[in-house]
Amino acid sequence: MTPLGAGKSGSGPVLSALTAFEAVDRTFPQMLCDRERSEPDTVAFQSWSAGAIRPTSWRAYLDEVRAIALALHRSGIAAGDRVAILAGPRPEWVVAALAILSVGGIPVGVHQTSSRPEVRHVLENSGATAIFVETADDADKVAALSADLDRLRITVGLDIRPSGLAGGVEVQTWQQMCADGRRLAAADPALFEKLVEAGDVDQPAGLFYTSGSTGAPKGVTHTHRTIQYSVLGFAMSYPELGRTRHDLVGFLGLSHVAPALIAVYAPIMTRLVITHCSIEERLAALIGVRPTAVLWPPRMHEKLAAEALQALVGSGRVFRFRYRLAMTVARRVSARRWQQRGLTWYLRAADSVARKLVFVPLLAKVGMDRIQVTWTASGSMTPAVAALWHMWGLDLRELFGTTETCGTVLAQWDRSFPAPGTIGKCLPDPRWQLRVSAEGELQLRSPSLFVGYWGNPEASAAAMSDGWYRTGDLVELAPDGEVKIIGRLKDVLKTSGGKMVNPQPIELRLKASPLIDEAIVVGDGRKYLSVLLSMSQEAEKLTARDRDDAVSAWLDEVNAEFARPYQLKKYRVLPRELSVAAGELTAKGTIRRAAILAAFGDLVEEMYDAGDLDAIAREARYVGPNRRR
Repeated sequence: MTPLGAGKSGSGPVLSALTAFEAVDRTFPQMLCDRERSEPDTVAFQSWSAGAIRPTSWRAYLDEVRAIALALHRSGIAAGDRVAILAGPRPEWVVAALAILSVGGIPVGVHQTSSRPEVRHVLENSGATAIFVETADDADKVAALSADLDRLRITVGLDIRPSGLAGGVEVQTWQQMCADGRRLAAADPALFEKLVEAGDVDQPAGLFYTSGSTGAPKGVTHTHRTIQYSVLGFAMSYPELGRTRHDLVGFLGLSHVAPALIAVYAPIMTRLVITHCSIEERLAALIGVRPTAVLWPPRMHEKLAAEALQALVGSGRVFRFRYRLAMTVARRVSARRWQQRGLTWYLRAADSVARKLVFVPLLAKVGMDRIQVTWTASGSMTPAVAALWHMWGLDLRELFGTTETCGTVLAQWDRSFPAPGTIGKCLPDPRWQLRVSAEGELQLRSPSLFVGYWGNPEASAAAMSDGWYRTGDLVELAPDGEVKIIGRLKDVLKTSGGKMVNPQPIELRLKASPLIDEAIVVGDGRKYLSVLLSMSQEAEKLTARDRDDAVSAWLDEVNAEFARPYQLKKYRVLPRELSVAAGELTAKGTIRRAAILAAFGDLVEEMYDAGDLDAIAREARYVGPNRRR
């Protein structure tokens, strides 16, 4: 297997604009101090609150980091200690992470949607000694577990004062820590700098837990150095990041590696300014900020396209008439772009008019009128969604990375308005490489690769093959290096929100009911999970109503055992038994998932509220890049 990218010069406008983005022998807290010294009054980040943007300077940012760091130090948090953060996207998450790093600790993100058993696993596996919590629900999860968490000794509430914790756990509020830390800074002005300068770029700088789709969630360990190289990979998406301010609205959970990379680490090395907001406020924040940079999972692009179409409904008749004419032009323009055919002079002129009079005003309704290039990752992008954004004049591209690579390894970096369906090619730098195994598995190598799974050397070794990271994705590789994902080595689903789901534990739990013979969880590329059920002979003795009531009650019981992203929203009962002859079962009776989904595709489609996606597909009329219009 010859690695792609090996021996390439990496020349070209994308890479040449990034020469400043090499990993440096400075930790992120050290670089934070550098930024504060060089531009103390420049905006470091912003927050969206009550319909207004509130900026924070580098001076104010560092001042709060210093205070929290010194308070942690006073409480005994030292180099190597793991400190968890269970909170939504907000400035305090970022400040807490840098404060933890400033004392040599390791931030551990905990998903807010996690169930109590999942929170327990992360805190036990990481050996967290302290945790920041945001809401009363977050605090309750920790309180219910605190008696069994021997190492946990500090809990900090961002908006609340946690209570109900086991004895020996120090309870503080964010405000208390800030006040304590400032008193310590005044008493010993040199202490913070000593702590920061003791850091090392090859120390762990983040512990990101996988979804647990193939077993218990694993803590993916990244160092300051690997994350810096990940910033380099992200900067290839926006080559101007080193010299020009870019604005991005951050509303995704920072316990996930991609949002953390962009909102916590990248701004320290670039001129990216994040405006933090809750997901409920994202549309208002987008309109208020008008971002210039975007990296979202496919579901976010789908939801925003649906919101734009809804805004169109409320527009006047004249604008809607213009829109219909503009879409006639846009479909022809996009078709030629996907086929890599040039635009005729009249199409180019018509496209310019359509953009100015229709598409820019439409994009402004969802705050996207300043975007030139937008990126998607962490899930399967529906081609019709990408096609519609292209028609509206937004250059939507795909990139690929995993928690283990901490960011981009493949991207559609070399072509504007690429035809939907691939995830791009290797980054234009010989340090980022890919190869395809004999089994068709995508394997990667890059300087941003993780250093192992926390406390799990066996899993760390199994994830690698001769120094190459095994993604588990089955791919097709085009002669020009473009990669297309065609499946998974293991039976794992990936929702449109980027959540990896192993269906087997859910299916086994469902089959514990005497009413269910077989369960097939569905959700690959979808926004939620659903399930096809093959009923037992016991179930056939019931009336249809009694059977449905019993099944619904059982699904509610099973759902209560899983975190929200793994819960089943809908089900359908198969109209007949699964068959070996039809290829739906192996000779041993094991299900053949692809054959079942093909045979009962209509039932699957019934379980999904076509809603947004159907409206987008109708609007785009997308039939693939090789069809002429």
